[in-house]
Amino acid sequence: MLTNFDIEKLAQRMDVPLAFCGFKDDLPKTIKPNKYYCINMEDEFDKDGERNDGSHWTGFIVQKNATGKVTPLYFDSFGSPPPQIVTKTIQKNFDKKIDWTTPDVQSLMSNACGWYQLAWAHYCLGSEYRTGNLKEDTADFLDNFEDLNKSCDFKKNEWVLKHFFRAKDPALRTPVDVLPDSSKITESNPDPSASACAHVNGMKIPVDVKYNES
Repeated sequence: MLTNFDIEKLAQRMDVPLAFCGFKDDLPKTIKPNKYYCINMEDEFDKDGERNDGSHWTGFIVQKNATGKVTPLYFDSFGSPPPQIVTKTIQKNFDKKIDWTTPDVQSLMSNACGWYQLAWAHYCLGSEYRTGNLKEDTADFLDNFEDLNKSCDFKKNEWVLKHFFRAKDPALRTPVDVLPDSSKITESNPDPSASACAHVNGMKIPVDVKYNES
């Protein structure tokens, strides 16, 4: 799983105006519009006072257009709603309820949440293909992926996701592979009636992403 340091470095490379990346209980009280906030779903410390390692990355953007219209939107690659600290913070800052996306695009056994966050934030805030309408751009972004509530094609989703992290220079790009053959997958599905989506983690990101450690 990506660390906050990884996300911060990659956000800079991907033209993502990252305002915050950290534990949810460290979320700033003042939220800036047209910035990206990346939230880890754990608190910084557990109930015993020990520092948590972190778990699942989610995020939100509050778009404010030229007319002053404010549109908050939360994205979780599992399609879950935002935690209370996010809803309350948005309500306090903008007197608005925050909407969220519902498609599940990430396999349950995948640790690619940080990569999905960066891809979404880049598409909505840094991509040349964005329309400037946050909800429309998010819908366009999600149209590239299968909703795993309706499909088990997590291979397609991870293949598509990898394309967001290819080199800008076509000459430097390497082929994007999907998962290995099923004969090479060590995890098996013991229950024929269960979803196969939850049993294999095939992410091999990054593809061409390289950056220098500081």
